[in-house]
Formats: sequence, C-alpha cells, structure tokens
Amino acid sequence: MLAGVFLSVHTPRYCTLEAAFEARLASEAFRPVRDGMVAQGEEVGRARLDVVAINSCHLVSTFPTVVDGTPRHRGILTAQEAPELIHGVGYDYPGDYELAARLIARGHAEGRQCVLANDVHYPLDYGTVMPMVCYLDRAQRLPMVPVSVCLSADLSEAFAWGRSLAQVARDTDKRVGFVASGSVSHKLVRDPPRGPAPADEELDHRFSRLLADGQFEKLWGWLPEFARAAQPEMGGRHLAMMLGVILGSAQQWSAKVHAYGPSSGSGNYVISLLPSSGDPISR
Repeated sequence: MLAGVFLSVHTPRYCTLEAAFEARLASEAFRPVRDGMVAQGEEVGRARLDVVAINSCHLVSTFPTVVDGTPRHRGILTAQEAPELIHGVGYDYPGDYELAARLIARGHAEGRQCVLANDVHYPLDYGTVMPMVCYLDRAQRLPMVPVSVCLSADLSEAFAWGRSLAQVARDTDKRVGFVASGSVSHKLVRDPPRGPAPADEELDHRFSRLLADGQFEKLWGWLPEFARAAQPEMGGRHLAMMLGVILGSAQQWSAKVHAYGPSSGSGNYVISLLPSSGDPISR
C-alpha cells in the first residue's frame, strides 16, 4: 500500500549536518523549516515504511525518466552547487531493485521513455541525500528508490509517473512512501534569509491550503497556473508527481503542515500526508 506522502525540503542551509543535528543556523529565519523537518522525520517513522521513492529536483535527466534501482546507495557527497555548505557527507542506504524495476515496467507499458539504473557509480544528488540523512531517516536503514525529474517531461507526464507509483504500491505487499523534494515558489535571489514576494507567498499558501484540505483534483487542475505564476522548482514537476501519487492511490489522506519558510527568495513547505480512515477518494 501507499503508506505516506511527504513534501519536503533540500535547500542547503536547512539540510546541513550542523543545522540538522546541532540546530546551528545561519539565520533564525531558517528555524521553522528546520524544526518542521525534524517533525516530518517523526512522521516518516510513524508511517512504518518498507521503502521510499524520492523525486528530487536536483536529480535531473534530459530525455528519459531515470529510476534508480541500485541495490545499495553508498558514497560520499559534496554538493556541486554548494560545496562550502555540503561536503564530505557519507551515506549508505539500501535500495530496492524490485520496486524500481516494477515502476520502469509500468512506464514502458504506458509508452513513456524511461531507464532503470543499476550502477554503484550512479551519483546521488544532494536533494535526495540530504533530506534523508539529516531528517527523514537518520539511521540510514530505509530502502530508497530515487526518481529523476525529466526536463523533456511536462506536468502531465510527471503526474502519470505518480499514478504509476501508486499502482505499483497497490500491487506489492510493501508499505511504500513517496517524497517530493523541492520548493514551491522558486524565484531565487542572492539573499539567503529572504522569502518570496508577497504575491508568490500567497500562491504558496493557496497551494498548501488545497493540499491540506484534501482538494487534490482542484489542486491538480490549478497546478499549471500555479507553475506559470510562482515558478516552482523544476517547473513543479515534483509537485505533479506528488499529486499523481495521491490521486492514483484512491485513498483518503490526513495532512500535517509542519512549516513554511524562506531560502534565497524561494518558498519551502514541509507537509506530511498519511492515510486516514474512510472510503477511497475518487480516481
């Protein structure tokens, strides 16, 4: 079953070892999201996941979507974008080749370009590693399957990948989680503590309200407009995949909005959705 959906954050000033483990922050503006990520890690624990698929805005592919089924993700990360903040971070996570292969098989069956990676040298990006290492699975025990955001894919294709993951989750006996790792509004400036412009912040809050209120169909219908106006990270592809997962699951969801905060002009929400009782939502 699909056992949890998490909109999470990877911005470097939240996802450093110092911020996560020592609560040492460059600005108090970052504290709400940092603390929200700690709370989200607790929700991940409560979900009792067997595996998590993570769609990071920094795992970028050009033509096919890449699903990483490498059985062991092991390495040392220095972030190319921010080596002064994220450097020498060791990670050692199990993978899940079977789940990745099933997801690729569905993608092929539905006519989408996709590639199954199984290579110990395939690099993991900081948007995948840092939320997991710092907050969501500090023990590094949870198997994970990274999924790329594809530059050639539009929002509808990203949404279709989410629906495919929901179907794969239904067809296994594993408790599957999904993490969308990325910002909402994303108009960047060279001023780390600055938040979005007021109009973009209001768009972010509307996105959050629709998600928290369970208005998933309405949110999916509005997403292209939101993407044009707020310019979310990677065009909102991670948000589209998240909505595809939610709507494809045909489950009821209870949301917790943990935090919202700034990073260099971007808006960052930390939101957890866990299954709730009740009849399945409409697909």
